[in-house]
Parts: sequence; structure tokens; C-alpha cells
Amino acid sequence: MKKAIFAAALLLITLAGWAQIPAEVTDVMDRCRAVMINGNGLEYESDITASLGPLSTKMHFVLADKGDLSRMVMTMKLMGKDVLVESSFDGTDTWRVHHSSKGDTITITRGNNKEKNAGDFALDCDKKYRKAQMKRKEGYYEITFSEPKEKDTEAKSITLKISDKNYTLREMRSSIHGARVTITIAKIRVGLKDSYFKLDLSKYPNAVVVRK
Repeated sequence: MKKAIFAAALLLITLAGWAQIPAEVTDVMDRCRAVMINGNGLEYESDITASLGPLSTKMHFVLADKGDLSRMVMTMKLMGKDVLVESSFDGTDTWRVHHSSKGDTITITRGNNKEKNAGDFALDCDKKYRKAQMKRKEGYYEITFSEPKEKDTEAKSITLKISDKNYTLREMRSSIHGARVTITIAKIRVGLKDSYFKLDLSKYPNAVVVRK
């Protein structure tokens, strides 16, 4: 009898933990996912600022997905020099282009070696955190998620801004290892051809190609 009571109490506690994400937050997140995960392909440009005390870094990303296909272009300054990196999964191989003053290097690896990006993580916040608070502000919803379910989650809390008109994700803010990180999405484009994810070697005639 005592075991049954204990099991029932444990179940109630577990269900209470699951129920801490309000239904209205889940609804907004579902609508956001429906827009940001597009079967015809979706690409967005974002600016990332990371600051730790007096130090700060800025990066510009272009991220695209279409089903299993993905592409990323990243630009930033590193020690005063411009850095440009491109990578993509074309359905068969993952290719990565690293541009430098010494020339281009292209690494091609069999299979999908795509890394999870911040946008992918943000879209599942209502599944990865136990608590959420939402505020309705002019033009957008602001949702703060806290208490991650996984102990090794680097972002202990994350705040999203989602448009209240078309439910597109517009901003992510968090703190990771003491660094304040802000990701602002500037442009969104829907409708991508499969060829956009393919590697066109003719664009890099002098590149060193490494196959793994």
C-alpha cells in the first residue's frame, strides 16, 4: 500500500513538473516551429554578439535548411582579420570551405556532420526547459525559459522574441559560461532549391580539396 501511495505521489510530482510550461507558451512555440521549419526550405540571416566583461565578438551567420539539407555561411573578424567559413550537407556529403589569405581549403566528409545551431535549439525550448514566462509586448512575444531538463545544458535560461504577427523567431538572448550572447535575426527567405546546398567546385578553382 505504501509503495502504491509513493508511486502515485511521484507521478503527481512528475506531472506537475511537466505542467510548468503554460499552454499559451506551447501554442506560440508550435506556431513558431510551423513557420521556421519549412518544407520548401528556409534561410535566415542573423547577427551574433557575445560579450564577456570588456571583451566582445560579433559574427554574421546565414543559415539555411530544407529537410535534411543544410547550409551555413559565417563571417567574423579574428585578431583584426576577416574570417569566412562555409559549410553544407548536400544529402550525401558534408562540405566545408575555409577561406584565408593563404588560399581556400575545402574538406569533404561522407555523411551528415551538421552541428546543432542556436536556432535549432531555440525552437525546442519548451521541450528542453521546465519553466517559462511569457510577456506580450508591442509587436512580439517575449518568452523566458529556465530550469533546463538536462544538467549539461550550457544556457541555464534563454529569452526568445517571437513576432506576434507571423510567429517568426526574431531574437535569442542568453548567458553561457558568463558570456552574454544575443542573436538577432535580420532577414528570412522561404523557398530554396536543392542545388543551393551542393558544392560547386568551379567557384573555388585554386582551393585545396581534402576528402575524408
